Amino acid sequence: MSQPYQQQPGPGAPGQQPYSAPPPYAQQPAGSGNTGLAVGVGIVAMIVGAVIYGAIMRASGGDAGEYTLYAYPAAAAGILVGLAFGKLGGRNPALPFVAIVLGILGAIMGQFLGYALLINHWTDGQIGIATAFTDEFDLLKEAFKEDFDALVAAMYAVGGAAGFALTKRLGSS
Repeated sequence: MSQPYQQQPGPGAPGQQPYSAPPPYAQQPAGSGNTGLAVGVGIVAMIVGAVIYGAIMRASGGDAGEYTLYAYPAAAAGILVGLAFGKLGGRNPALPFVAIVLGILGAIMGQFLGYALLINHWTDGQIGIATAFTDEFDLLKEAFKEDFDALVAAMYAVGGAAGFALTKRLGSS
């Protein structure tokens, strides 16, 4: 007697699928930096740069009411901010532009601090530094307006550009 149906193949591995299994997921890249920490350290670096600029401005002042503005301390404020942002901030695309602002702001703050230190020196301590910033701020603004020219604007631009360039260079490495 013959069977109407032929024997089916036994259990075993099914046939192959047309494609192989997908590759495993790649590991997430490590974080590229801590933006909050970079901004905090950048603000501290801006203040340090401003204090250095003010101290250099005070050191250049004489007893007769004259003083000299230097461009290098303005660039130093931007360099300090750029170093902090570049080393700690990683590749955040906003940090170079924040470095421009903080570099320029550090140079302006340093110049105002220098004026306050000079006023304190010229009045033999009669007007303190804090008093110069609070009660005599009009004197600081007038001195700032008198000294502001193309060279001072270029000083600020160099400070901002230094902050931008260092942040970009160190952040991408």
